[in-house]
Amino acid sequence: MRDWKEYLRKQEIKIVAINTIKPYPDNPRNNKKAVPAVASSIKRFGFRNPILVDADGIIIEGHTRRLAALQLGMKEVPVVYATDLSPEETAALRVIDNKTSAFCQLRMN
Repeated sequence: MRDWKEYLRKQEIKIVAINTIKPYPDNPRNNKKAVPAVASSIKRFGFRNPILVDADGIIIEGHTRRLAALQLGMKEVPVVYATDLSPEETAALRVIDNKTSAFCQLRMN
């Protein structure tokens, strides 16, 4: 297991121009239906969850957040660069991020 505390200590959230980050071309999820809800959340609560990208600025996690930011006309977005991951780890994280929601059930209280 990686030292997650050390990773968080080193992690920096950068504010970058939205046109400097790019979608992962093989992203398996079609999130277009979720964009209005995410845009509404960002508008109401702020951008609470940065977009995770690799060293080249390709999105690992956050495709829907990027689309929502574009819909809102945002020119800049918060980004975390995951430069410590190997290409294999980056690929695995993309799969995990896209697949885990399929295992969840939503409790509405």
